[in-house]
Amino acid sequence: MCYLIGLDIGTSSVKGVLMTDSGKIAKTANKSFDYERLENGIVQIDADKFVSACYSAIAELSEGKSVSGICAASASGNLLILDKDNKPITPIISWQDKRVTNEGTEVLGEVDKDELYDLIGWPSSLKALPLAQLCYIKKHQPEILENCGMACMSTEYLYYTLTGKWGISTSAGTPSCLINQKTGKYITEFLDKLGISENQLPPVLPQGTVLGRASDKAAGLCGLDKETSVVLGTFDHPSAARGSGVLNEGDMLFSLGTSWVAFLPVKSREKIVKSGALIDPFLSPEGCFGAMVSVSSVSVGIKKYLTRYIDNSSKAVEILNDLASKSVSGANGLTINPLNEPDDELIGKYPKEDIARAIMEGTVRLLKEKLERLENFGISAKSAKVVGGPSEGFMWINILKEMLKIPIFAVQGSVTGAVGAAIMAGIGIGVYKNEWEALKIIKKD
Repeated sequence: MCYLIGLDIGTSSVKGVLMTDSGKIAKTANKSFDYERLENGIVQIDADKFVSACYSAIAELSEGKSVSGICAASASGNLLILDKDNKPITPIISWQDKRVTNEGTEVLGEVDKDELYDLIGWPSSLKALPLAQLCYIKKHQPEILENCGMACMSTEYLYYTLTGKWGISTSAGTPSCLINQKTGKYITEFLDKLGISENQLPPVLPQGTVLGRASDKAAGLCGLDKETSVVLGTFDHPSAARGSGVLNEGDMLFSLGTSWVAFLPVKSREKIVKSGALIDPFLSPEGCFGAMVSVSSVSVGIKKYLTRYIDNSSKAVEILNDLASKSVSGANGLTINPLNEPDDELIGKYPKEDIARAIMEGTVRLLKEKLERLENFGISAKSAKVVGGPSEGFMWINILKEMLKIPIFAVQGSVTGAVGAAIMAGIGIGVYKNEWEALKIIKKD
């Protein structure tokens, strides 16, 4: 028997599992990040604090065990600039950061958004994510790029601190908007305009590649063996798809976190391109690509309504579920869009039971609208599995079933992404041949 660690690095926390090669979860961990939210839409976190939180999770998981492999899936889409000694010279700039305005087009020139989407697999407004953030720095802080030794995302920096080596997978690298998803190489035209070279970016490698072994320093801080293999992971939602067994066309995963995301395996990349959904390399070229649609940062809106109308205690989510169960389908005519500002005059006319139900139905309605667009392009699913914190609440599952009219199953609660990363660690070190074999072994446990 060997032990594997899988990390799911989200927007606000890192979740982790210690898993045996037979699929038994021996331990879980959850550590929060403390992001700064400043004026002008700035959202960032100190790089050392980020690494410290991840190391704390790893140490808690590895305590007393010999770990053979570790892998991280991540929400990604952030930016960190290091100097020529690989020391951070900027904070980690979050994907939620809103400082970028027109700097993308000012630095890159007029970019055909359709051509860009076809290349990188993500629709881009050039107002967020690393490509846009680099344009902002190029425009306003050029001295940072002049002193740049490495431009990376937070997970790649974590990998570097663990192994002393650089690498980024094709999946985790997609949100950077710097990689041509068709070739697996950086888009040199963008790099030239930014004034950086490929040597200042992590090498692009296949997901599941063993990047290296844990260094003496990292092993000591994290409680790992010096022979622990560190394996390149994926974006967070395809990792959760692996952990929940959503691998084939016709399957669907709902990942309910900071954003609510639907992930569907699709054989044809061109079909996804026509739909305008986000694209992950997933199991291509032999298997499926991943199509993703999301209701971005919807949890922020849910929390706003929850605090304002339902409850502000540690039991708020539990109270929401209970109240919603006492209302009826349609919430007696009350509709709420959690992304909009609350309408006190309207909502105040209804009891808490209806408000709770309307909050939940409104959230699912936003997701349903995204799925209906995919259906127009021939992308749909016969059933869905649900992961993430809300999946542990029975009313969310009930409302999803009722409104989407397909079978819905909750899987692994909030750690499925970490389980998928542990599976990838096992594939990387040769414990499993592939995802299908891993899931067969795990289900036998």
